[in-house]
Amino acid sequence: MRVTLAAIALACLANCADTTPPTQSSSKKGGKRFTLTQVHNDKFQGHDTPSSFLKAHLKYGHTLPPQLSRALDLNPSLKLRFQAQLPYTNRSQKGTIKTSIAPKYDSEYSVPVQIGTPPQTIPLNLDTGSADLWTFSSETYPTVVMNQTLYHPENSSTCELQRGESWQVKYGDGAGAAGIVYRDRVQVGETYVDGQGVQAAITVSPEIARDSFTSGILGMANSRVNTARPMQQRTYIDNIRGSLEEPLFTANLRNRRPGNYNFGYIDKSEYTGDLQYAAVNRYSPFWMVTVNGYQVGYNPPLQVSWNAIVDTGTSLLLLPDEIVQDYYRHVPGAGIDPKLGVVTFPCQVHPPDFFFYIGAHRGRIPGAYINYGQVSETYCHGGIQTARGLPFGVLGDVVLKAQFIVFNYNLGLVGFANKKLDDAPDSPPEH
Repeated sequence: MRVTLAAIALACLANCADTTPPTQSSSKKGGKRFTLTQVHNDKFQGHDTPSSFLKAHLKYGHTLPPQLSRALDLNPSLKLRFQAQLPYTNRSQKGTIKTSIAPKYDSEYSVPVQIGTPPQTIPLNLDTGSADLWTFSSETYPTVVMNQTLYHPENSSTCELQRGESWQVKYGDGAGAAGIVYRDRVQVGETYVDGQGVQAAITVSPEIARDSFTSGILGMANSRVNTARPMQQRTYIDNIRGSLEEPLFTANLRNRRPGNYNFGYIDKSEYTGDLQYAAVNRYSPFWMVTVNGYQVGYNPPLQVSWNAIVDTGTSLLLLPDEIVQDYYRHVPGAGIDPKLGVVTFPCQVHPPDFFFYIGAHRGRIPGAYINYGQVSETYCHGGIQTARGLPFGVLGDVVLKAQFIVFNYNLGLVGFANKKLDDAPDSPPEH
């Protein structure tokens, strides 16, 4: 991607004019509440753990874990999958291996977002680990469009181009997307925002474009990590939170079936026991909390503290390396596949449950959820992988499918609760 942001901003023929800041859909009095149900990708074939692992490390880190670097050296076919920009090492970074994301499979789920007037329904990934609302558009270079649903600003009577504004999301490998910024009406569920920043892609790297099921991202992190420049755009949730019944949303994701997000309220029927809240690290733009300990199966719990972000945009559970090693010591035959760079184990083995502690909360991840799919006829990927090289751990979908999560914006809290899991047996008793 060698197009400068300034050139991108000037490249579009302007149909629109500058606009005023966003307006909210309603006041707090009589606030809104609604449910957003995930849409399943019927063509989804399964998870690609090496790609998910690599994507998470490139999203938040600057270097790859040694095991991934070694795997790229040992496995020419794996290297080819991530070949788009290899080699990508300059002399000042001698010895650093940079790779690009080459996902084998499309996204499993999306959420419908309506943009423009009349509304255009665009499938996006709801991502608590980013703060951009960006989408493939009619401005996107046709050579990189792979059947994505496109946003057509020229067909919207409420679109307004933000002259001189541009944006760019970029991973550690150089893969990413970039484009220009519009303001337009955006509707999610029962809410809408007039003048919401919509980041229309012009360039998208092939590694991202391979996901044809979704057209972009609906970012739910703090607006201060929005990538639009020179003026950052507020996230959709920042713009509507004052109009919600309560300034929060909840995630009730499910294993092998669509889950849902509730905005403005907490549905007590979706969880069991009590909610335990943890304060978000105020210095982090992400939903970062402190985890106080963990437990592997029936073994005694251990008090170990680490910071982790709750990220709907990451598939795996990424933990400190010593915890990963401890967990897989209890999984017979588990080890790092030298040609894939990720932990695998024999598929006939039943991994133990994993528990994490936040305050008084003992969150359960069933062992069945940690079997992340087959890599061969006999070996399966592990849903727990190392966070080595990252500034924090990541509580991704492996956790979110087993837990009920509350994201409270005004109070800066994340709530955790267990929930009934129809496809997993009861957990072992607490020691």
